[in-house]
Amino acid sequence: MRIFRIAAAAAILFSSLGIAPLQAQGEEEGIRVSASAAPTEVPQNRTAVVTIRLEWAGDLDRYEITRFENPLVENLSIIGTASSNQVQVVGGLKIARQEYQYTVRPDGLGMAYVDGIVIRYADRETGKEYRLNSSRLELKVVDPLPEPVSRLWLVILAALLFIALIAWSLLRRIRARRAEAERLARERLASQVTLEQKYGERLRAEVELRAPDLDVNAAFGRLAGVLRRYLAEKYSLPLISATTSEVRGLMTEAGADERVIENALAVLKSADVAKFSGAAQIRSELERAYTILEGMLGTDTAPRGGAESAKKSD
Repeated sequence: MRIFRIAAAAAILFSSLGIAPLQAQGEEEGIRVSASAAPTEVPQNRTAVVTIRLEWAGDLDRYEITRFENPLVENLSIIGTASSNQVQVVGGLKIARQEYQYTVRPDGLGMAYVDGIVIRYADRETGKEYRLNSSRLELKVVDPLPEPVSRLWLVILAALLFIALIAWSLLRRIRARRAEAERLARERLASQVTLEQKYGERLRAEVELRAPDLDVNAAFGRLAGVLRRYLAEKYSLPLISATTSEVRGLMTEAGADERVIENALAVLKSADVAKFSGAAQIRSELERAYTILEGMLGTDTAPRGGAESAKKSD
């Protein structure tokens, strides 16, 4: 009886002051709070997630929830927080859900605890205020797990090897292209016949000093023809039909070297003697003119042994 009297007196006091005591949440109020931790057995070098969940029937804005502080923890450290709101329709009924998540990391081996929190909120429809208490959670901290070996150095090594392989391939390709270019340049150079080489071959083809029955006078004419064609092409001069006396002036105007002019005139004069004298020329004069022209062409086209043997036979 005494207890009832105290309760009645407290009710009369609160009503006279206009203050209503906070009510505890019950199933009939349509709201529920739950707390969980996952995993409940956590290695010392890993983390766990503590979830506080509020659920009720209706819209999200039906209740006004007073912001609450992070839960008190023992042998744990809170290293992250998150929250979310969600509304689902289950069997035609709206279910509102609010979740608060705390990521915790163990401080040491043994038991760890997350104290319950007090959640205060008000029903916007009825104006009533309520209070909820979440349960206290226990976690067991066990020995730490071995840390995974870093594979970063393998990735870096593979990348370096790949880059080195590409660089080596490019370098090899560049060297191969350079060698091919050098080879083609040598082939082009070898295939290019100079003017002197061209007329050296003609001289050897048209004047065969080895021939035992060589007509010296006719050979002089062919030799002079090779010389005139060479000088005409080298200096762009009309020397094919020019007389020997005209050759000096034309070559001087073209800027030819005086020694070249003298050698050319020596050969042409010997050929003129063979052509206009009518007398047979001795073989040694032909060989002398041949040698002069050979020197002008910068080649060694004369078969020396053959020429000497032919000279001896004369």
